[in-house]
Amino acid sequence: MFKFFKDFVGVTVAGLNDLPYTIGEPYSSAWGSWLHHRGTSKDDGSPVSIFSLAGSNAQDGHLAAGRNGVKRLRAVRHPNILSFLHSTEIETFDGGSSKVTIYIVTEPAMPLSDKIKELGLEGAQRDEYYARGLHQIAKAVSFLNNDCKLIHGNVCLASVVVTQTLDWKLHAFDVLSEFDGSNEPSSTQMLVIIFILILL
Repeated sequence: MFKFFKDFVGVTVAGLNDLPYTIGEPYSSAWGSWLHHRGTSKDDGSPVSIFSLAGSNAQDGHLAAGRNGVKRLRAVRHPNILSFLHSTEIETFDGGSSKVTIYIVTEPAMPLSDKIKELGLEGAQRDEYYARGLHQIAKAVSFLNNDCKLIHGNVCLASVVVTQTLDWKLHAFDVLSEFDGSNEPSSTQMLVIIFILILL
């Protein structure tokens, strides 16, 4: 079963040294149980983002959701969705216990909350930036719902990151599922984003 998954989504089981990226300091926030790290390519030193998710065994529910997130992010391409670069899954053993960690490498980005604090925008400048960012996320959610027939079950502040060009992008697809007629898209998902922005 795991071999099928590995072949299907391109995840490899390898050692951390085999990862062609260097993992740096984590950001203070990330989506769900994921950690969001700064990183660099070992080939040319270019910046990347590295997301990691650890579980106590291969059947952990968080890991199952994380694997779904890897599969979805790898398959979906859109200007307002974070660009996937690489993924791997590593199992380490310490004494009698094992630990499984999933790594996703993407284009460089930082959490929206961190970028908002860093920019320190006020007044009309802040409002314009929020409106532009909200429009970008709305386009990503529309693409997922209407073009891909996928439903994003949880659009929240932590599932939005900001690239080096200050574009807002959606990621964190652990709870993304296919629309099959029985799981109607939530009409409140856009409102969730709006309320979050109002509270910032």
